[in-house]
Amino acid sequence: MRYTISPILWAVAVLALLMTGCTGTKTMPEAARAGDTVALYAGWKHHFDRDKITITFTGSDGSKTVYQPGNSHVRAIIDKYPDPLSYIVVGTRVGLNDGFHSASTYGSEINTQNTSNDPDWWETTIYVDTPTTLPTGTADVQVDAADGESYGPIPLTVLPGTGSPATFGTDGISSGLSANMLESMERMPHYTIKFSGGSAVPAALEVWLSHDPDQTAGGAPGKAFAVNPRGEMKNLSWSDSGTNMHVLLLPSGDGTWEDPYFPDSYGLKYWKFYVTGGITNVQVTKVAAYDKSGTPISGVSATVSQ
Repeated sequence: MRYTISPILWAVAVLALLMTGCTGTKTMPEAARAGDTVALYAGWKHHFDRDKITITFTGSDGSKTVYQPGNSHVRAIIDKYPDPLSYIVVGTRVGLNDGFHSASTYGSEINTQNTSNDPDWWETTIYVDTPTTLPTGTADVQVDAADGESYGPIPLTVLPGTGSPATFGTDGISSGLSANMLESMERMPHYTIKFSGGSAVPAALEVWLSHDPDQTAGGAPGKAFAVNPRGEMKNLSWSDSGTNMHVLLLPSGDGTWEDPYFPDSYGLKYWKFYVTGGITNVQVTKVAAYDKSGTPISGVSATVSQ
């Protein structure tokens, strides 16, 4: 049985990032009835979690409806990545515009205007049921996260009539996707490992991490898992004992790391990776960096954040 997710969930999800290099300025659709489900393309957000965001709808009459963190009308918050075979990814990596729909220029704009040269691109997309009490006319939608990240206000034209929440119909599930299915596509709690310092950008890195015992070591449910956000840029190999993780990072492909238009702009941002799997208390215990000849590079350190 095939489970093909409805086009409303996927078709336009990354367009705001790829077409504008920033957040979307309108809902999708731009006009809906009160009670319908709309998508908000919120840009490159790091802390838009259903338990951390507040969504405020301001009606055409000035009335406000506030969805507090955890509100069930927030159907899904999903981070969408561009196709690794898309013109914008390939064109940016090889530094070509001709024959690539100006992809290298657009990719460089995303790097410089939105991600500060972090090549880990995504578009945070919020699927939310609009309040049934919204009056007709132009409403505003504002999203605020607990850490200060925000999106909006953006306009939504509220049409006459009674709307209904989307079922996210699929090929194979006549009733549509359940809440659990939608939430399974959301980003789970994780740790981000970033690097800084050093006299040169390394050609290889080793990192040793510790964490609370997972189920492999008889601890809490969960199992350590390392994630590489850009596999065509670097290789990530790792092993874990249940309490300690060893990670080896090496360039992939032809070893070309830099944006052709902005040499040396990425630096250590290429090496970022994630650790997840339901584990807790991830800490860096040791970092080793090497140049192309295998000579150690001193001064490189790693930080862990959530």
